[in-house]
Amino acid sequence: MLRLLIGKELRELRRTTNVAWLLAGLTLLVGLALYNGYTYYTTRGAFLRQSQQTTYEQFISQGDKNPHLGAHFGFYAYKPTADLALLDNGVEDYTGNSFYLEPHKRGEVKFREVSDATALRSFGFLNVGYFAQFLLPLFIFLLTHNLFAKEWENGTIKLVLSSRVSAGQLVTGKLLAAGVVVGAVVALLALGPLALLAWHLGLGGLAPLLPAYACYVAGLLFYAALLTGLGGAVSLLARSSALALVVLAGFWLLGVFLVPRLAGEVARRTHPATTAVAFDDQTFRDMQYGVGREGTKDERRAALADSMLARYHVRRLEDLPVFFIPVTIEAAEESDGRVMDRAYAAIERTEARQNRLVQASALLSPFLAFRELSLHLTATDLDTHRDFAARAEAHRRRVGQVVDAFYQQHTVAGNAFWRTVPQFAYVAPGLGWRLRHAAGPLALLLCWGLAAGGLLALASRRLRG
Repeated sequence: MLRLLIGKELRELRRTTNVAWLLAGLTLLVGLALYNGYTYYTTRGAFLRQSQQTTYEQFISQGDKNPHLGAHFGFYAYKPTADLALLDNGVEDYTGNSFYLEPHKRGEVKFREVSDATALRSFGFLNVGYFAQFLLPLFIFLLTHNLFAKEWENGTIKLVLSSRVSAGQLVTGKLLAAGVVVGAVVALLALGPLALLAWHLGLGGLAPLLPAYACYVAGLLFYAALLTGLGGAVSLLARSSALALVVLAGFWLLGVFLVPRLAGEVARRTHPATTAVAFDDQTFRDMQYGVGREGTKDERRAALADSMLARYHVRRLEDLPVFFIPVTIEAAEESDGRVMDRAYAAIERTEARQNRLVQASALLSPFLAFRELSLHLTATDLDTHRDFAARAEAHRRRVGQVVDAFYQQHTVAGNAFWRTVPQFAYVAPGLGWRLRHAAGPLALLLCWGLAAGGLLALASRRLRG
């Protein structure tokens, strides 16, 4: 009986011209999303790799210079394009991709692609992630809004239930039929990027990405299933196709557009960020005058000189077996580094509070919950960006230590030395790290799944009544 119900519903969907045109339009959009995602993934990745190599080669071939001056020549650390950016580019365009490695100055991640984009980019970048988060829910709601409501409107619901079909079989059959159509779209979203990645990377390059990719597909399937159940429940309860469509469309507009923007504004006002002027003023004062009992910069330099004289048992700085200037440079780098670490830690705490508030708003929007899960699984989220910035800063300090150690014994550095300065390479954290940071969005998505299932059970009970 269940098979007959599914077949009947699929035939009705196939005969519906609107659904056929909708599927055709969606197929074109998915194709465009795959093209955009693949182009972004390949061209941006190649550009960043080439830029990384070019700037490093310029640094190691700068010729004979004072080591400290040569270190100021600097080079860039580029954040590579995420392995699954073909699926979802996340916040990559807004957070920047390059970090300048130079002494005395903690770098900032710069060169945001969105600043060079046209105004059309404000509508979003159509890729698989954008399609899944914003367009797939709308398609599911358009498909399911009259799944049961049309039976109420046509008066056929009692006729169907008076036959051998039970209420449970009717609900299950219709939802499974809708699930077949939704599953076809989800399969296209899942298999299309996989084929492109296999073609671009080869099977050997694809293998390390499969665990994260499988988690993404599992999340996408769960997300599509809960939306299908939610649409079916509203169709059961509304008993009117027009009312069901209004409710579902309103829920989509609320969850996709209003909730994220309202949550962002509330987070910005509740936890205001430090201005650039205030940040620069505070860090300058801390560097010059110290914090607590650290003493001023001059006092710290005098204490360092005394400790060096005592360490090498000499009375004059000129008698030290090492150059004192690079020693002071290294000490200042460590002292200033502590100041900047404290300042950036405060900024990150504010950002974390803002982010937690925005993520909590996913209680009102399953679309936002899936979006956060998608960003974490594809390593295009803010947590991964902060990890990149922290590793780039650690590498900047490591370069400074290498140069200062050489400078203590030599006043001129040539290309032979510059080639000993390590190149920067960043690899995003693994799947376990991503899932730990995605625990909140994942829990919220599961809550939405339970809520959709509960609402569907309640609506089915009313049908039996």
